[in-house]
Amino acid sequence: MTRALRSCLWCITLIICELAGGGVSAQNAVGYGDWQLHLPIDRAKALADAGDRVYVVTENSFFYYDKALNTTTLLSRREGLSDVGVRTVAYDSVTRQVLVVYKNNNLDVLRPDGTVQNVGDIVRKQIPGNRDIYHVYFNSKLAYISAGFGIVVLDMVKLETRASYGNIGPNGQTIRVSATTVLKDSLYAATAKGLMRGRLSDNLLDYRRWTTDLPTRTTDAEDRFSTLATYNGHVYAGLNNDNLQVFRSGAWRPEPRVYTTAVRQLTPTRAGLLVTDESRLLLFNAQASAAAREIRHALIRVPFAAQRGKDGSFYVADLLNGLVKVSSDGQQAENFLTNAPASVTSFSVLANAQTNTVDVFSGGYADRYLQKDNYGGFYEFKEGRWTNINSQTIPDRNQFPNPKDLSRGVRTPDGTLYVASYGNGLLEWKGPGSFRWFTPANSPLVSSISDLNYTRLTDLTTDADGNVWVVNRHQSSNTSGLFVFHPTASTWERLPYFPGSENLERIALDDYGVAWVTAARAGGQVLGVIAFDPANRTTHSFSTADGLPATDAYDIVKDRLGDIWVATTKGVAVFNDPSLAFTQGSAFRTPTVKRGEGANYPALFTEVVKTIAVDGANRKWFGTDNGLWLFNAEGDEAIQHFTTSNSPLPSNSIVDVDINDRTGEVFVVTADAGVVSYRGSATVTEGSPDCAKVFPNPVRSNFGGQVGISGLANNADVKITDVAGKLVYQTRAAGGTVTWNLNDYNGRRVESGVYLVLSATADGKQGCISKLAVIK
Repeated sequence: MTRALRSCLWCITLIICELAGGGVSAQNAVGYGDWQLHLPIDRAKALADAGDRVYVVTENSFFYYDKALNTTTLLSRREGLSDVGVRTVAYDSVTRQVLVVYKNNNLDVLRPDGTVQNVGDIVRKQIPGNRDIYHVYFNSKLAYISAGFGIVVLDMVKLETRASYGNIGPNGQTIRVSATTVLKDSLYAATAKGLMRGRLSDNLLDYRRWTTDLPTRTTDAEDRFSTLATYNGHVYAGLNNDNLQVFRSGAWRPEPRVYTTAVRQLTPTRAGLLVTDESRLLLFNAQASAAAREIRHALIRVPFAAQRGKDGSFYVADLLNGLVKVSSDGQQAENFLTNAPASVTSFSVLANAQTNTVDVFSGGYADRYLQKDNYGGFYEFKEGRWTNINSQTIPDRNQFPNPKDLSRGVRTPDGTLYVASYGNGLLEWKGPGSFRWFTPANSPLVSSISDLNYTRLTDLTTDADGNVWVVNRHQSSNTSGLFVFHPTASTWERLPYFPGSENLERIALDDYGVAWVTAARAGGQVLGVIAFDPANRTTHSFSTADGLPATDAYDIVKDRLGDIWVATTKGVAVFNDPSLAFTQGSAFRTPTVKRGEGANYPALFTEVVKTIAVDGANRKWFGTDNGLWLFNAEGDEAIQHFTTSNSPLPSNSIVDVDINDRTGEVFVVTADAGVVSYRGSATVTEGSPDCAKVFPNPVRSNFGGQVGISGLANNADVKITDVAGKLVYQTRAAGGTVTWNLNDYNGRRVESGVYLVLSATADGKQGCISKLAVIK
């Protein structure tokens, strides 16, 4: 070994030891360009025991529980899934594969080697009427899939459709099939027309080959027969508000030992037949003379599905308590809930770099300002953990007043959180028991009705002095809806009235003290955007004649250059020099895309843009009904477009976005599927930068992600060299961060070794040198 090589290896070892000693402390565990799901897993509805894992479907997420590690892991496109929104899941013990069924009827097969194979036969097939999938049953390496249009038989080895029975009802009608099972040579089906069966050796495409043994007799036929299972050499069916039915000697007969109210699932096990009722879990042993035994525990409240593990434990998907594991005797139980927002119901998000805190507000209002009457409070993310602040976690009104429809929030320089309620005024929040609540009863805020505790606030912001500007939408004639609260003096100021100020929604303040406000999209005569200078009481209204692509506006923000951006129903617009707001002929401008997607057209002109966020590099993040977009600072080039088809986004309907400038994390609120975050590559460094932080560090040479270098001087020049000083890569920081994919300037992967990261501002000041170890 040469002296140079020994020296290099010693240097790498030294740096790794330095890094292990805390050189990368306080780094975010999520890599640059990676996603994190912040989804609750409490409302469980289906599960599948796959031996070492239990896969669980909830109303809003899909995850697995690792039995050995006693941990849960959320699953998404990041792990290779092909779609979003899982309906149910099933495990084939013969082929050792997990079948994932999505709400759009797409299918994924999770193979034993960890790969995912998509089976899109059903989702691609043109099938009229009800296409929903309700149940999956495995037999002899075949999956019998019960759906609203009949039965599909999937070969679990070849992963292709073996057969499809779509017209098996009376006279060849298409009927809903809720469940199937196989006993010996026959396929049994629970259908909307009754309990049916047919021989597997027959041509089951012919409806005349099917026998209906127990027709439906009630008007609730869709729900009467929904569960089937083969157990102890017989087929069992569940009936609501009736005894369990068993097929014996060619006919269905009641099983007197099991009475159910609303059967959700029948699961055969070695210990007996598990019966999941609307509020009970029963274990029925056909060999015993006693009635079915109820497995009781306080955590079993609304069970939807259950299975029994090899060790005798019961795994229950409970609508209130998530995944519940119950001991074989029912005496002990535990449930597995991730730290997450209490609900996917979300309206807006506030990210504050100073406190390194993110708050998500659950309430808000409908698109045309109807009251939602949501009392879900808000969810706060700090130091990697969520705290849910609502009447369930803080039931004492002296600790938390529980206002309804919390719409938006802002923090003042001292960290105090102010939250707008669309119904109950302004909440000043410093923590449980330390709050003030402002309504028309104790402030100048205006109510549209006689109730002095009722007033609707749609937005708020702060100025350079830490005062809180409040938008009070009340629609009372000739009465201003703009207020300023002065926290230091604890006084209110009502701003002068101007046309339309009683019916506003969003607000942004420019660098000249001018308030830029959007008119509400309903209930008023003024539309578009209004610039209001409270110092001299002048206004300027902007409409489509003044450059706006549409007068229905959803958001308005100031970027890092002081320009004003507006999100509308027909794309975005920018006012580049707000000092000219009141100059005759001044107008907004719609950026024209110069290159990439949408080139030569106005930016996002076909999209309903709901929200705008500005990152540390002054780039624009646009949330739309068609996913999340990242544009450059000028808004004339689309850099990225995230949708449910190419990212872990749980929904394409984006209602709000905000960015933690300290970490670069982009928090995304969807309309109906909760909150996710994306680790962006742009941050803001406050004050003089410390020595840059590198993450991950050390890194293997085959690392497929991005190495992030943060804490740089904003927009610094960055050069990466080897220890001999040879230039490997150079770039400019996006705000206070750069990312590097470990390729040199020729696109070649760098060798293992130690690399120096040298950064400084354009004038050569605020220099910094950091180290990165690349190892094999």
